[in-house]
Amino acid sequence: MPRDRYRGYQKLIERTQDRRYLISREAAYRLTQRLEEFAAFKADARVILVLRRHDRWIASHYRRYLKNGGSMEFERYADLDSPAPLFWGEQKMRFMSMIEAIESRFGSDPLVLFHEDLKTDPFALIDQICAFTGAHYQREQIDLSVVHSSWSDDQLKVTRQVGKRLFAEVPEAAQHPGFHRVQRRLRLWTCYGILGAAKLVPKALLDPHPLIQPDSLERIRNHFEEDWDACHQYAQAHNPAPTSLKG
Repeated sequence: MPRDRYRGYQKLIERTQDRRYLISREAAYRLTQRLEEFAAFKADARVILVLRRHDRWIASHYRRYLKNGGSMEFERYADLDSPAPLFWGEQKMRFMSMIEAIESRFGSDPLVLFHEDLKTDPFALIDQICAFTGAHYQREQIDLSVVHSSWSDDQLKVTRQVGKRLFAEVPEAAQHPGFHRVQRRLRLWTCYGILGAAKLVPKALLDPHPLIQPDSLERIRNHFEEDWDACHQYAQAHNPAPTSLKG
């Protein structure tokens, strides 16, 4: 079940009779909330966690934040020093804490995979998922083409500048869920319009500095190197052997 149909997973499972369901959702920032929601529905579910090296992962989150109208500088968005960060703080960015939270709520080891393997050996990663779930697949039916291309740094520089004048740095959700969805949709439409118009802005008018300072990314990579290594050790110790289970 793709992430855009996540809200309907309970009704779908309740009205169908399949033995297994694979539900996809990016939930890092709201991981605790998502785990509690799903554990209340299916306490014996098995979790697959796909991780990306910390610096690449948080940079991707930051680009999406800018794409959606955010305007905060990266160093405030991913704040390793503040005891009360506005978005991502040091503790919230630790992957082993996420793994431990999954173990605690579901009483089983998650399958820990790595985003980088999608590029280097995608079918080995799919084989691991099949070994974990008992599923089968036909390799020739798997489409590995890119679905969504990334926005350019120049476009995101423009949205960051415009976002400072149009939107709050930290979005606030409306109390009523329906109104929140409408509000969010209108904001996204506005942002897509800005991104489209940003292609027309001459490069000479753009901020010449990098969208994210390389030193900031290097600091994050170095800071979480031990956590990243621990995740790889966990995967080696707990993941099933990646046997090919093609149909």
